[in-house]
Amino acid sequence: MLKNMRLRLQKYSRWEFWPGYIFDIPVWIYVSHLVIRAKHMGFFSNINPGMTLSGFAGYGKHEDIDKFDAKYLPTTLFIKEGNDSEYIEQEMKKNQIKYPCIAKPTFGRTGRDVKKIHNSKQLKTYLKRVREDILIQEFIDYPTEFWIFYYRIPGEQKGHITGIVEKKFMFLHGDGKNTFEHLVYKHQRAKYYYHQLKKEYSDSWTHILPEWQKFQLNYIGNHCRWSVFYDVSKLITPALEAMIDDISKKVPGFYFGRYDIKAKNIEELYAWNFKIIELNGMGSLPTHIYDPEHNIRNAYKTLFHHRKIAYTISKENKKRGHKFTPMKEIRKIVKEHGI
Repeated sequence: MLKNMRLRLQKYSRWEFWPGYIFDIPVWIYVSHLVIRAKHMGFFSNINPGMTLSGFAGYGKHEDIDKFDAKYLPTTLFIKEGNDSEYIEQEMKKNQIKYPCIAKPTFGRTGRDVKKIHNSKQLKTYLKRVREDILIQEFIDYPTEFWIFYYRIPGEQKGHITGIVEKKFMFLHGDGKNTFEHLVYKHQRAKYYYHQLKKEYSDSWTHILPEWQKFQLNYIGNHCRWSVFYDVSKLITPALEAMIDDISKKVPGFYFGRYDIKAKNIEELYAWNFKIIELNGMGSLPTHIYDPEHNIRNAYKTLFHHRKIAYTISKENKKRGHKFTPMKEIRKIVKEHGI
């Protein structure tokens, strides 16, 4: 009991771990101000006219991916709900996707049900639990993952990168003395996910890691899935902006969102050697706010700035004839996707 209380106090003393319904209060107040200015609650719906609700909800992760050159993409299969593991493995074989691979819902958010699958048994278990359309994606074993936030004002020739996140995974370092649980509890950040990790690694919880073992705790680059986000916006260069701008213009009606990209290192990214894991629209955040060194004032300032950009894009698109989605339809889509 005392351990649980201590962990919770330590965790929630850091704003980055606050529940969304608390942290988002000032953001929603500011968005309400923009709603009044736009005279429509769904002003965000025309920001990316090429995406359902601008990518806020109802936009599948498989959509628009074919707009990019195949060399920038992991091999990905769209699997309709109801197909069994035997069918999926046949398709994987046809498309040269091997284990481990990544499975994720077509309509997913914040890393929901994204899983690294190592074998047939895990695939069958995943299909029993996740009963919806999914993507099976080639696992890109590059050590570095960048999330790049981009926008372009309609009518302007050049777009901009507002921030870059480099994501780091968490590791436990065995010492031949302490249990898995103890190493988690003493880890600088893993301790904040103590209960999730206990559930995920229940079979290893009491094991002692050998002194030589370096154990990777997570493979999914998401803040909710235990990754650490570092603001590396200093890596933005005119050449990188031009590169992201160039590929963004290949997606009709895309003006605001985030690329999830894997590369071997920053030099390879600059050299156009990378893989686009996902393209996200209005449902994405400028995740560089989650750098452990950033304070809450900086986070809100960044979020307000991005919402103002979104409003400006919406206003310009409205002038160009892109109407807002009716609220009745917005409510239906949002309800359907549980947002």
